[in-house]
Amino acid sequence: MFSKILHSKGFLKSVLYLSIAFIVVYNLVDIGIKFNFDISLYIEQRFAKDNLLRFFVANIGSGFVYGFIVSFFKFKGKLKNTEEN
Repeated sequence: MFSKILHSKGFLKSVLYLSIAFIVVYNLVDIGIKFNFDISLYIEQRFAKDNLLRFFVANIGSGFVYGFIVSFFKFKGKLKNTEEN
């Protein structure tokens, strides 16, 4: 079942789109809550030399995990429905 879902047409595309959407929404909420919509302060702190690698790894990692889990269950539901019919 797992490999069927991973090799489903459109699965990786769905993971990618959901990952990007999660990263964008998460960072917009972060800017709003922690930085009171002060984008220059956000950029100054998030893209600081010490935090840059951590920022990218955390965003890409969390985005991938979110996108993978949501896409997996979406495609699992689709596969289950097609097998029942």
